[in-house]
Amino acid sequence: MGDFYSTPVQEYMSKSLISVRPTASLADVLETLRSRDVSSVAVTDDAGSLLGVVSMTDLLRVAHIRHESAHEAPTIVPPQQTAASIMRSPAITIEESETVQAAAARMVENRIHRVVVLRHGKAVAVFSTRDMMRVVLFHHIETPLSEIMTSPVETIGVGESIDEAIERLTEKNLRGLVVVDDQWPVGVFTQTEALTSRALPAAVRRMPVEEVMSYEILALDVRTPLYRVAGQAVATRARRVIAVELGSLKGIVTGFDLAKIATMTQA
Repeated sequence: MGDFYSTPVQEYMSKSLISVRPTASLADVLETLRSRDVSSVAVTDDAGSLLGVVSMTDLLRVAHIRHESAHEAPTIVPPQQTAASIMRSPAITIEESETVQAAAARMVENRIHRVVVLRHGKAVAVFSTRDMMRVVLFHHIETPLSEIMTSPVETIGVGESIDEAIERLTEKNLRGLVVVDDQWPVGVFTQTEALTSRALPAAVRRMPVEEVMSYEILALDVRTPLYRVAGQAVATRARRVIAVELGSLKGIVTGFDLAKIATMTQA
């Protein structure tokens, strides 16, 4: 376990930094996010200095979204702005020689899913909650899922409307809802789904939330050790793990929750 805490970030960080210039149009930022299959990009100047970060969520908040059908992918039309106009600055960073524990603490403290990695002050990579999953897997962390899950879980029935899901997220200031079918988890409805669903016609928003929910979940027993949780999440690219016991929903875990394991004080 000691090696887990002291592992340098450079051993698990991304191989390269995906970045755009501050003058890049938001249409170009969107294309970069899609073509590189990432959820955020760094914004750097010509000298390579880090200026900020733009995520897909940041872009969705300002874009015009055309969404004619719940069964079709939305058309995202960014405004005529640049990356500099919506980037989050300053970006949260860490030196590549610092530890995984330090990176995890920074993510937990700032409630973010990634930190930009610096080498002698220059941005060179990203260390994310998905990278943290690989650390947990490699170091064979046997802590059970039950010890880090968020519980109780806010749920919504699979047949309830999209409007109801949006309203519940807003009223309770939640990051997401677990969608259940007769108490069994079948998907999630998060802020991302809410941002795109608001553009649906009113008649479509009255349809069941099942039509727009995300299927990117795993359902695992609460006793499952974290290294197995991380391994399956990495292999399937699932962003959330649902903790169950005897057919009953008990909690939910994200990559962000897995990062918390590295912030725990060593015994």
